[in-house]
Amino acid sequence: MDPGLQQALNPLAPSQDTAMHVPAGSVTSHLGATGRGYFYFTTASLALCLVFAVATIMVLVVQKTDSIPNPPGKFHLKGGNCSEDISCILERAPFKKSWAYLQVSKHINKTKLSWNKDGITHGVRYQDGNLVIQFPGWYFIICQLQFLVKCPEHSVDLKLELLINRDVKKQTLVTVCESGVQTKNIYQNLSQFLLEHLQVNATISVKVDKFQYVDTNTFPLENVLSIFLYSSSD
Repeated sequence: MDPGLQQALNPLAPSQDTAMHVPAGSVTSHLGATGRGYFYFTTASLALCLVFAVATIMVLVVQKTDSIPNPPGKFHLKGGNCSEDISCILERAPFKKSWAYLQVSKHINKTKLSWNKDGITHGVRYQDGNLVIQFPGWYFIICQLQFLVKCPEHSVDLKLELLINRDVKKQTLVTVCESGVQTKNIYQNLSQFLLEHLQVNATISVKVDKFQYVDTNTFPLENVLSIFLYSSSD
């Protein structure tokens, strides 16, 4: 090749050192941003699925419930923020006989989770981490928990169990923190749903074997246990 032409092309070609040198910090920050983006996408997807499942059940309840005229003094809202108030939503829902919505306690010290006593309950009793049924029938049960794992040098199994009268009825298991892979923090969402026929004084509880990883700080409002009476046996 003509020496003059080769000299003119050389400045346009990146040097081997420039092409191969990538700061380690930029790779780490890029992987961290990718991990956070995946976590937020996963959380949003699970929340959407949860809303869709509850909406589907409510539609089924409405379809099976006879139309009842509004009693005196009761009328449909015209404006207001009922859509943002959970107690308002539950009070206006068709399943008025028995329901509960509890958030996990910030002080978790055992595998059986405890819940805030100031949660919303109606027609159901809360006692020592248990929801105690007062009316027989088919109940829809929802539990969602957020985990934050500071990865050790080995993998970690996260398991969520729904128990009826101390018997495991539904469980979810996921393994995080792959062995040999250096990862600082892992955010993980676990949820479980159950439709179960329950008798009076039946108990509902939740167990998590690695309870120390339940994240009560980042997303305190996302750790919930909720139930409602779908069909009464009375």
